[in-house]
Amino acid sequence: MESVSPVSRTRSLGTARRGQGRGERKRGAAGIVRAKAALPARPGNLVHLGRANRHGSNVQGTRRTRLQAAKSHREKLRERTLRESSFFCGGGSGAGGIGSSPRKRGGVVAQAKPDFGDRIIACVPYLLPLLDGLRYGKFFFMEFPQAYVLLAPLQPLIKAYYTLPFASLVVFFGLYYGIVQNYNFSRFIRFQAMQTILLDILLIVPSLLENFLLRDVPKSGAYLQFLITSYNFVFLYVAVCFLYGVAASLAGEQARLPGVADAADRQVM
Repeated sequence: MESVSPVSRTRSLGTARRGQGRGERKRGAAGIVRAKAALPARPGNLVHLGRANRHGSNVQGTRRTRLQAAKSHREKLRERTLRESSFFCGGGSGAGGIGSSPRKRGGVVAQAKPDFGDRIIACVPYLLPLLDGLRYGKFFFMEFPQAYVLLAPLQPLIKAYYTLPFASLVVFFGLYYGIVQNYNFSRFIRFQAMQTILLDILLIVPSLLENFLLRDVPKSGAYLQFLITSYNFVFLYVAVCFLYGVAASLAGEQARLPGVADAADRQVM
């Protein structure tokens, strides 16, 4: 029996293993080729799938943008509604004002009414147009002297107002700089004061017409009747504004006098 050297045995084993590795690699490559041939490789489908994915993402992004825009629009409408409700309910930075916290009643934002002290202070400025409008009531009191009794509680104030020099100017500028421009008071008070100042300014117009345009017209006949009617109308207008403003202020409501309320809104912040 022939003896095999260890070196020959090692070489033959290496050759066998190398041949086995080459066969496995060939079989593996052939399997990959067959697997690729079996797959439905369609590049067009992949392109269409990518386009569909991109289109879907664009649609979702557009939808998300629209939802965000609708949400922002709803928030703006809600803020605008709150501002309008605060404006129409009246009030200012104090009690019952815009700065006060709103309370919901049945889904509607309701502003707290001003306290009793603010209501009393808001009534005081209405004395200015009443005192200046008394001179237009001379024909009315001549026809209805009983109505003069209603002014009995104000007699000391009326006497001082018409006796002291520059009393009307002092009261006028006192209301404007002491109340309207004083932000320590609530908007409820400042708005009422501004209305009375504008109403008092309106009372200058009839006086200017009488003193400059109708000064040389004889006060008799039709002109006298027109003068009496005009005086009575102005006095009754001022009296009604006074009663309405005081009643609304005591009730905690914001009175809006015809002819001056819109202008007062623009002047009072």
